[in-house]
Amino acid sequence: MNTYLTAKSPVPNDLGLAIPGNLPFFEVLIVVGFILHLIFVNILVAGSVSAVYNELQGIVRKDAVLDRLAQQMAKHVSIVKSIAVVLGIAPLLIISTIYTQFFYPSTILIGKMWLMLIPLLTVAFLALYVYKFTWERWQKRKALHLGFGIVGTLILLFVPLLFITNVTSMLHPGLWDPERGFWRSLFAYPTIWQRYLHFMAASFTMLGLFLYGWARRRERNGTGPVTEAAKRYGKTMAAGFTLLQLFAGPLLLLSMDGRVRHAFMGGSAFHTALLAAAVLLAVGLCWLLVRLVRQDGRRLFAATVGVLLIVLTLMSWIRHEVREIYLQPYMEESPRTVQK
Repeated sequence: MNTYLTAKSPVPNDLGLAIPGNLPFFEVLIVVGFILHLIFVNILVAGSVSAVYNELQGIVRKDAVLDRLAQQMAKHVSIVKSIAVVLGIAPLLIISTIYTQFFYPSTILIGKMWLMLIPLLTVAFLALYVYKFTWERWQKRKALHLGFGIVGTLILLFVPLLFITNVTSMLHPGLWDPERGFWRSLFAYPTIWQRYLHFMAASFTMLGLFLYGWARRRERNGTGPVTEAAKRYGKTMAAGFTLLQLFAGPLLLLSMDGRVRHAFMGGSAFHTALLAAAVLLAVGLCWLLVRLVRQDGRRLFAATVGVLLIVLTLMSWIRHEVREIYLQPYMEESPRTVQK
């Protein structure tokens, strides 16, 4: 028993149970599952922020169009939140299966805050339900109404930090400290805040295109001030935050371990090609979005969405490769239990 528990690194030995299936299959599945989950999480987080922002702008400017636009975004948020939660189950289960000896220790190290995840999401979703269903009733009680939206939004802005801290911690077993906890971990591990910036920029890009697409569909039944505002707001936001990604992406890469930077900046032909393709397509996406801001077009919008999905796929696969590079030395000392 003592021999089994002894490891040559900070990482505990893997469970005796083998991974229940083909490892490459699970690796593909975790990337696909994460992409599907991320799309709806992006819309959820950015949508709640945008709803509160536009309602506040409507109050300040006394603009009923902005208020209606905010109301529409609150309705979208109430729908996508359930989809985001359901689609998050698969990647969470898979990462805990194929990275057991890394994910469980990192989870335990922030255990108290990790256990707060469900209560926090429950409060956030209840607050956003009140925010959505009292829109007409509390038109003359805007401060109270806005307060519920702000509470739900602030929680949704905080929750991604729990996941980012966990998945960043699992990449750095050498920095594990049982005395640190969640709050100190926010500033102890590299790349946490760079990842958060990258995530937030992606969220507003995704929301912008979603909102623009929703407005185009609504135009089939006739246009109106809210539809026009949604189109203008959506495509402008998508373009602006995609340009921000051109700063956030390199910032994240430069904050990573030297082995990762070396692999993606010429040390490995595969990883360098993967990153180069993602960067070139991201630049192309910026060009398409700038064109979309200047002119509307169904084919232009379809091309933009197509390129965005390819970039998202490449970025998600790069994320997986980064994880593998970080963990490779530890997996050599404490190998995973796989089927033979």
